[in-house]
Amino acid sequence: MEPGALLAENAVHGDGFHVCIRDGDGIHRLWFPNGDAPLKAAVLIPLDAHLPERLLSLQRWHRWLSGQASGPSPRWQRFSPYRIHRFSLMLRAWDGIRKGASRQEVASVLLNPDLKTLRSIDWKNTPERRRLHRVLKAARDLIESGYRRLLKSDSK
Repeated sequence: MEPGALLAENAVHGDGFHVCIRDGDGIHRLWFPNGDAPLKAAVLIPLDAHLPERLLSLQRWHRWLSGQASGPSPRWQRFSPYRIHRFSLMLRAWDGIRKGASRQEVASVLLNPDLKTLRSIDWKNTPERRRLHRVLKAARDLIESGYRRLLKSDSK
């Protein structure tokens, strides 16, 4: 089977061939480092701290390849609507700051439009300023090293 023949939700070429295949139970993410070379029947799994998570994903993929129901992603890999909203807020705030917007401008767009017209002294005393600080700190923590913990069963 050629990787290009897979029915993919999306495919991106860059450092290889990246494919997301959706079945009734979730998404399978694959990476073919040799681009569109024919698929060989082998799997390379690093023996690292993420081995249990990798093995669960491999088992789901193998069931799907065998024509069985792959089963849903583990519960700890699915995010609640609140967490999805929080991650979205973190990314949007981070992007706004990186693009040069002031913290007050970011907070006025994401948290409360009334903040845009506040004087500097009033802005410094708002709860939204402290909330934005916490959101940006959480975003920085995830960006710097913590995003992988989202895939671990013990993530909170």
